[in-house]
Amino acid sequence: MVNIDNHKLMYHPKRVAEFLEKADCYPIHVEIGPTNRCNHRCVFCALDWLEHGGYDIDKSVMISALEDMANHDVRSVVFAGEGEPLLHKDISLFVHHAKKSGLDVAITTNGVPFTPSRINEILPYLSWIRFSVNAGNPEIYSKVHRTKKEDFDKVIRNVSCSSKLERKEKLQTTIGVQTLVLSNNISTLSDLAKICKNAGADNLQVKPYSHHPKSKNDFSVGFSELKELEEKLMEFEDENFKILYRKETMKRIEEGITYPECYGLPFFALIDAKGNVIPCNLFYDNADFIYGNLYKKSFSEIWEGEKRKKVIDKIRERGIENCRKGCRLDVINRYIHRLKNPNLHDNFI
Repeated sequence: MVNIDNHKLMYHPKRVAEFLEKADCYPIHVEIGPTNRCNHRCVFCALDWLEHGGYDIDKSVMISALEDMANHDVRSVVFAGEGEPLLHKDISLFVHHAKKSGLDVAITTNGVPFTPSRINEILPYLSWIRFSVNAGNPEIYSKVHRTKKEDFDKVIRNVSCSSKLERKEKLQTTIGVQTLVLSNNISTLSDLAKICKNAGADNLQVKPYSHHPKSKNDFSVGFSELKELEEKLMEFEDENFKILYRKETMKRIEEGITYPECYGLPFFALIDAKGNVIPCNLFYDNADFIYGNLYKKSFSEIWEGEKRKKVIDKIRERGIENCRKGCRLDVINRYIHRLKNPNLHDNFI
């Protein structure tokens, strides 16, 4: 089982060496938000300050960007972003083309639009899919996701359908469910683990809630409650179903930021539904921190352009004191900071 509570830069030594030499490189991984439309209005959404709009990235723009990224040694993409990716009418085409271009592909979804026909079209091309299910019963689920109670049963059916296809076709696709530990759902998560296991999921990933600096909501949970939850959930784990409890991430959130700048930006990029290439989700809809737009320039032109360098300089000057604790680049930043600041005895292996 891959340790998802860590980074994978050690498996990309050439890219890390390039960064250490040049202070820059092409990203290994890119997150793509093909649409900013969403069928849910989750109370915990980090993007609660954004309006849910009608932006869908253009088909030709997306196809061109996928090819360009693959040609410049980007290794993987995940379709996620600020909306529900399965609501884009061309999502199947995007997944197929990304895989055909040599990229590893994944999807994060609330799972409701992942109908049986979509499952058959998309699942065989994915390295993994992660269903966001943030409660263990329809009542709490509907309140957290701010949707109909019936959506809970739809999602679980789609998890089950995906798992059956995975086994039938012997796919190399990991079927996962992700849940955030919130103050208003923690009591239901043991039930969720049982339901996911019975549905045939490969794992349940349990993540701590990390408050986004721009979000008006805060659903933080105390660490004593998190430890008690871990003990309950681990009872459901066996060789076919894993509980991926993100306790190291929880520790890092509690510890806070321990490095002076964000070193991880060259290894990652985010593309939003408007075609903007941005550093991370802290900078959604912030014109001052957009690297460039895919409707105007190619991905490689943006990545190699002067504007991206200026944006990174601006982020460095701005500082990271107000960044989100435990963000996706946090563990990468810790690793790079350690490489750039060797200890006295590092040569004694």
